[in-house]
Amino acid sequence: MTIKPWKSRYELAKTLIDERLLQNTNVEEIESTLKKMNYFQLINGLENDLLSQKVPKRFRTETFDDFKRLYKFNKQLESAIFILIEDFEDQLKTSLAHNFSANHCRTLNDTMQYTNKNNYYNIKNDYQYPFTRYQYKYTYENFDKFELFKPNFIDKLIRNNDFIDPKFYQDPNYVQPPGVTPYHKNNQVAVPLWVTVQTLDFGTLIKMTHYLKPADMTGILSDFNFKPSSRFAFLSALDVIKELRNKCTHGFLIERFSTPEYIKLNRNLVTKLSLDPYHKGGNSVFPSRLKLFDSLKVLGMFVDLRPLGKIFKSLIYQNNKNFSKNSYDLNSRILQDIGAPSYKALKAACVDSVSNRW
Repeated sequence: MTIKPWKSRYELAKTLIDERLLQNTNVEEIESTLKKMNYFQLINGLENDLLSQKVPKRFRTETFDDFKRLYKFNKQLESAIFILIEDFEDQLKTSLAHNFSANHCRTLNDTMQYTNKNNYYNIKNDYQYPFTRYQYKYTYENFDKFELFKPNFIDKLIRNNDFIDPKFYQDPNYVQPPGVTPYHKNNQVAVPLWVTVQTLDFGTLIKMTHYLKPADMTGILSDFNFKPSSRFAFLSALDVIKELRNKCTHGFLIERFSTPEYIKLNRNLVTKLSLDPYHKGGNSVFPSRLKLFDSLKVLGMFVDLRPLGKIFKSLIYQNNKNFSKNSYDLNSRILQDIGAPSYKALKAACVDSVSNRW
């Protein structure tokens, strides 16, 4: 591999047409499209699906419309997945706020107990906690630095969120108990967790679930039909969903998605969902690296994936209708990219997600 020098849109178009023999297009069309779509994403990201010959790179019957169709599919799928993850995120926020508040924030004076570290579990005291050399390393080692425990947390919360009006959350009967974070401008202000939780990002929500005491976590697990003994399988599922969410928000070609090597997987989760990680794991090595198909099976434990099934079905149909078959099957290549053994398995995963609970 070499570092490729910069090329103008015109030069890129000429390379595709004259050197790689892309069919049924012209320089003007490609130049116009590259003003709106990134070449790295549109061409480099999708060419492995469409190249008839990879060394040197050559097309035969493939067209620029084939690239645009696959790119559009990726963007549609990315948007649909993100909407489903947002639905799950709302469910998680609701469950977390309800169950923690039920156990710690029932009375007026206990409103801010969610900022009291004594109501949480310092996982660094658990020497058998999983993945402390991998994705949980920072969370494991930095309990005292958790955002909700910081002395200025409520000050920043109110300052950065216009919808939280301190006058609305002021009560003359509120007496701040020891250990909670105060609002320094007015010690009669207390913001309930079910309000605060709406401002927390997904990473902070995950940290909070790690730090919950077993009694608090049990209620959340129950809301999602997990048993108390499945806490670490649940947390492992959150890791996968977080990675998927991050890729959706950064314009990544979702067809190429895989969880990173350092995100290790709970073996019970792998077994339960019949996942097929690239690294299978062993006595001293944890499984890791899920492609999109398996990652969607994880997401499907929490949300209905049938809207995704419609997008996949549309792509399969469009490719069958519009793609001039050469020496390979385009749909088979896409299924291989996402890690699906067959279109039948992909359809089943989208439909069965409704009942595929822990």
